[in-house]
Amino acid sequence: MKSVWKLLLPLLLVGPLVARAETIPAGTFKHIIIIVQENRTPDQLFGAGPNVNCTAENPFETGVDIVNGGPAKSKGTQCAVSMPLNVKTDPNHGYTGGWLPDYDNGAMDGFCQIVQNGVCVQYSYVQKSDVKPYFDLASAYGWANYMYQTNEGPSFPAHQFLFTGTSAPVGTKQAGALDFVAENPPFNTSGCPYGATPPSPPAWVGPEGHKKAENKPECYTHNSLVTNAKGDKGFSWRYYAPSTGVIWDAPQSIPEVCYGANSLTSLGQTCSGTEWSSHLSFPGTLKGQAAPIFDDIAACDLPEITWVIPDDVWSDHAGHTGPAYGPSWVGDIVDAIGNSYTASKGKCDYWGTSSKKPEPTAIFVTWDDWGGWFDHVSPPAVLRSSSPSSCNAPNGWGCGYVYGFRVPLVVVSEYTPAGYVSGACTGNCPNNVFPYVHDFGSILAFTEYNFRMPSIAPPFYADYNAPDGASGHVPLSDFFGSTPRAFTSISTPYPASFFEDYYADHSAKPSGPDADDGDDD
Repeated sequence: MKSVWKLLLPLLLVGPLVARAETIPAGTFKHIIIIVQENRTPDQLFGAGPNVNCTAENPFETGVDIVNGGPAKSKGTQCAVSMPLNVKTDPNHGYTGGWLPDYDNGAMDGFCQIVQNGVCVQYSYVQKSDVKPYFDLASAYGWANYMYQTNEGPSFPAHQFLFTGTSAPVGTKQAGALDFVAENPPFNTSGCPYGATPPSPPAWVGPEGHKKAENKPECYTHNSLVTNAKGDKGFSWRYYAPSTGVIWDAPQSIPEVCYGANSLTSLGQTCSGTEWSSHLSFPGTLKGQAAPIFDDIAACDLPEITWVIPDDVWSDHAGHTGPAYGPSWVGDIVDAIGNSYTASKGKCDYWGTSSKKPEPTAIFVTWDDWGGWFDHVSPPAVLRSSSPSSCNAPNGWGCGYVYGFRVPLVVVSEYTPAGYVSGACTGNCPNNVFPYVHDFGSILAFTEYNFRMPSIAPPFYADYNAPDGASGHVPLSDFFGSTPRAFTSISTPYPASFFEDYYADHSAKPSGPDADDGDDD
């Protein structure tokens, strides 16, 4: 895997380059599940712990790089304060109103846009009682210290990067485009069916990092992991979305999936065709229909590649009040995989250690963006240029919109050692050296490696430029050993049946993971 990081790493590393042998053969996993939660940083979601000095390391287990507060521009040092997961405050996490001031040209001191009772709300951590299943998952399996969202903005482009490896209109007949979708389109009118001139189209950003007022739709020709040379022909996949038209339904903005052709000739029409009808899964409102991922696991009908997006109610998106359902939803999916052999009475073994015909599954749990919350580790490379020629791959792919802040990543599989920390540090934090720096492209690239798929369409996609993929290294391979292990169940307050029956029991309807609209989603 050729990469920009071959050129950038000598300038970025704080320690020696570590040569590692690959320990996980291609084809090990029969299934890969990508669970995408909402809007948190490692410091904010996993910062609950014993009281420590302000700005000091506060790890929940040895080697984890979590800090208890940091500098706030013109307001001095801020100590992190405890907050519930479902806090009503929803910080700005758009590109212009959130990322640029938060990053502050690398100072990482702009996370104080919301002040309540003299406290910078964004310098906070979620109370541990709300997110215990997440801590249990991270401790029982694998945790990434240095996982970054690829883009510098909110949910819509983040989900595009997680599904397609870009938010730029890079098509099969284009050498490359340097303009990225930077902001969200309207909440409920996102994707190809909403025409060439949708109301309030998303803002774009150029290679110099400046927002551009372009009246372009959020439907554009490019490939994806599953619509490249072999993906839609040789591999089964499914995308579990809460509803159509929302900014988290990434396939709806890809005409290859929406219309069955990598062309804009059908722009404005409703998605149709075999790609759309065969691979998109939406919840129903009757009992047992609200969370179809559980039904498919129980029926031994899990595709090879799966993206799973939460409903509004069980996302981790800030701005809500009420119980914190998200950690249970994630934990229940993991439990459904780990207990599949017993639950199916031997029909399928998605964990892989209980039968003679195992189907090992790797689960990647990540968060789509930082949500406007504080994090103390600066992105590894923020690329800007006033000259488009200097933004061409491999030395400057993604110029103007790569990379964003840290987001959590938990890796679950039978080959992931308990308590593994990628980039573990104690007295040498941050230990963000190769190959322990990951991004959304790392997940795509590992999936390609595992299923022996080609890269999407190099060199302008995140999979090809995964920061842990230099020199032929397999991204995320440090999370996997060679010895299978027994499944460790995750205790959750709300069982899978709660989510399957939720809409019927609460007279509710499916919704994307936010009730807001606009660039701060």
